[in-house]
Amino acid sequence: MRFKTLFLAMASSEKIIKNMEFPSCKNCIYYKPSFLNNDFTSTYNKCYKFGEKNIITDEVTYNFADFCRNDETKCGKEGKYFEKEKNIKFKIFRYKIISNLPLSLPIMCIIINLIIKVLFGK
Repeated sequence: MRFKTLFLAMASSEKIIKNMEFPSCKNCIYYKPSFLNNDFTSTYNKCYKFGEKNIITDEVTYNFADFCRNDETKCGKEGKYFEKEKNIKFKIFRYKIISNLPLSLPIMCIIINLIIKVLFGK
């Protein structure tokens, strides 16, 4: 019986991946990664399609993207408000630069300081 089950599993080479037909939030124009994280696909990233404005301070608080995808009154599982980001590679590149800025800023300052000392002898 085990051999029959193994044979059937091997005979069916078709992949079965849940939610494959739905678009990913990271490819949407409303998806805004948090620059405080070092992960473009973190669960702390926001959806700029859904939020709430504080009527006293005028500040808008946006919802987390995963909450919007789990709420059928918002984007829902199928991503009904999804709009494809045309420049996704640039969006990811910009995110990587900005999110790593706190780490690279001191190194850049040291390099610029050394260049100034070499060029101007100060």
